[in-house]
Amino acid sequence: MEFIKEYQRELNKIYQEEKLICLSDWELVKFDNKNALQLASDNLINVRKKVNINGALDFLIEDIIYSTSQDIKFSLGNIYLYKKLGINNFLEERIISQTEKNIFTYHQTIADRRFFFYINVCFEKLYNYWDRIGDLLALSLGLDIKTRNIYFRTIVEKIQKSYGESSDFQFLKNFSDNDYQEILNRIRILIVHYRQKDTYFRSKWMSNVSNQEAIIKLQQEKNKLPTILKKQMQLTIEGFKSAVLLIGKND
Repeated sequence: MEFIKEYQRELNKIYQEEKLICLSDWELVKFDNKNALQLASDNLINVRKKVNINGALDFLIEDIIYSTSQDIKFSLGNIYLYKKLGINNFLEERIISQTEKNIFTYHQTIADRRFFFYINVCFEKLYNYWDRIGDLLALSLGLDIKTRNIYFRTIVEKIQKSYGESSDFQFLKNFSDNDYQEILNRIRILIVHYRQKDTYFRSKWMSNVSNQEAIIKLQQEKNKLPTILKKQMQLTIEGFKSAVLLIGKND
């Protein structure tokens, strides 16, 4: 039990140091002085009366705020925690061959292994989050679409004709076309269907053990991962606001 408490204390330090916040951080995340739950409650009053059969809307809002949003924060917190504890740096591990050429080695640490584990998890949790935003839009706007066909990007495309002039829709559309399509979902697909990030980096290292230029680029790519994911987490907050306001203004 003491281990869990100490672990959480360390995560809390990371959250503060890296300014990692999610929708359930009531005092830190405000929308015109309202927290996420208040924003949803105030803007979805009428739609709730129509679609909250068996608590469907309530459970969906809870899943977004209390589950997927917190999972992203937890995953990203662990990424920064294990980075701090000592992940591998490809440029700092090398031996000199008989021909005096650098051979870059990779003796993976436990921290490095777990760093990549949470990198993989975080990309998947971000996808889960936006999938729930798609569910929220589909349910609240009364879209005639089968559950198995509801994905964030497909929902954004489906509602463009009706809501394209809305500034809230425009945020969702811009995110869908850029960060979601070009970064988040592209990398998630590679992780889920092809290679996890640790396998990807190991294969790249093995192919370039004596190529310093390639190893420098590989380390730079690794260094960028936490920053990429932090930006994506920040966008989830604006995305929630845009989705809720879009629904509320068109109810």
